[in-house]
Amino acid sequence: MIERITVIGGGSTGHMVAAVMSIRGFHVTLTDTQAFSKELRAVEELGGIQLRGAMRGTGVPQKVTTDPAQAIPGAEAIFVDVPADRHEEIARWIAPYVEDGQHILIIPGNLGSFVFRRVFEELGVKAKVTLTEKEGNFGPCRLSAPAEVTTGFPLNLKGKIASLPASDTPKVIEALTGVVEYTANRDVFEGVINAGNVINHVASTILSAAEIDHKGNRYSLFKYAFTPSVVHCIEKIHDERKAVIEAMGMTEHGDPLSMVNMVQEIDKHPEVHVFYEYMDGPYALNHRYLHEDCGCGGAFAVSVAKRLGLEMPVLEAFLGVAGAINDRDYIHGGRTLENLGFPADMTFEEICKAI
Repeated sequence: MIERITVIGGGSTGHMVAAVMSIRGFHVTLTDTQAFSKELRAVEELGGIQLRGAMRGTGVPQKVTTDPAQAIPGAEAIFVDVPADRHEEIARWIAPYVEDGQHILIIPGNLGSFVFRRVFEELGVKAKVTLTEKEGNFGPCRLSAPAEVTTGFPLNLKGKIASLPASDTPKVIEALTGVVEYTANRDVFEGVINAGNVINHVASTILSAAEIDHKGNRYSLFKYAFTPSVVHCIEKIHDERKAVIEAMGMTEHGDPLSMVNMVQEIDKHPEVHVFYEYMDGPYALNHRYLHEDCGCGGAFAVSVAKRLGLEMPVLEAFLGVAGAINDRDYIHGGRTLENLGFPADMTFEEICKAI
């Protein structure tokens, strides 16, 4: 069984995962680049990571470092807990140090396996590692103080993953036995097309633009955004994406609107009270809620729809507005089939066989 885990991520998710895995008895290294030296130094100075909210306890990683030469060699599993915009940066940062047999798990996946594979190929990495994507994140959380993370829900050790190529998925699941309880997606596409945040974040954030600009760090999406008009737009995007999922020959996973529905009737759902009270933000529109969910899951869904002869006019319109707000071309510059390396004359069936 895996014993040595390196967690890459100086933000809230990295802190949460490092704390939980330390409490569970794994040999954990928490690491990130020098940009997060202040956050990592706090963990060392305060003697561990405090868990608040839906989880309680103190996790003490065995090692905390900003040096990849100390963090990567010897790790059996490497959990990459960073926003999608940082995937290339992290791939380049760890490339000189990865070793045969390591399992790199990107959480949430967001098609980051393609980025890591491209960078490793470019840099001539010879080590035989697996690249695997988790569908969705470990769970909602926020850094509430130095070396302290408040969690919205208990860490869910279950979930769905797929490797690139998908033929690696069974051995990754076997290797992670005892660490997590994952089951297999058909491929990495199945995970990203089912990502719940495309449904929850895109329309709600854009339609809250003026209020986010006005309130800044006093804003909370799940408290203020889900008015009837906003939910109506969310439902339209959900319907469009569900049609694409079915055209891909897949089944939608769960109910992506469940959280939206619960926070609208918060008095009837005490189980999400901590989430509702403490999972605030976004404080600005230049935020992962748009960069990640528009540029990854959203852009991918629109590109797949077009390849399959479908349209997603509502989602595409919101991606266009998000791009205007942030001066980014999410539709053409995001993680589309074309930008992942699949030319326009390649059928979707041929693409699925290739991954």
